[in-house]
Amino acid sequence: MLMDSLKLIFTSLVANVASLLFPIKNDIFGLVLLFSVNFIIGLLADVSNKRDWSFRKAFRFFRDAAIYFVMVTSIYMLGHLKGEESAAVHCVSFMIYVAIYFYGTNIFRNARLITNEQSTLYRILDFLYYVMSLKIVERFTYLNDYFKHESDENSTC
Repeated sequence: MLMDSLKLIFTSLVANVASLLFPIKNDIFGLVLLFSVNFIIGLLADVSNKRDWSFRKAFRFFRDAAIYFVMVTSIYMLGHLKGEESAAVHCVSFMIYVAIYFYGTNIFRNARLITNEQSTLYRILDFLYYVMSLKIVERFTYLNDYFKHESDENSTC
């Protein structure tokens, strides 16, 4: 009886949270897809380059992904509760684009490690990695400022 009540409470809680997050369901799905592709390509890069696969590295990845999900959903929920749902959706959208940039760059870097350096696919991935890691930064002011700030901090240490 107690177990049935706990299941009902848990199911109701999950359903309510899911309905609250409905407006950002595509963003959540996109993050799941991005993190999954990153994990799989990273795993393949480690295996193909005969590096040891560690549970510690995998756990760290899942922990970081969970933290990012909590941040995204919390920002949306706080904005929704404040009555500023549109601003919250824009903030979540910005966070998704930031994740796409950093994880996308990592995906292209690791995908290059899997392919043969003489292949056309390697050249495509190498070009995309070049564009993602260097050229896109010039188009986004905040990202460019961030990298300048980061290099200034590292040079003073």
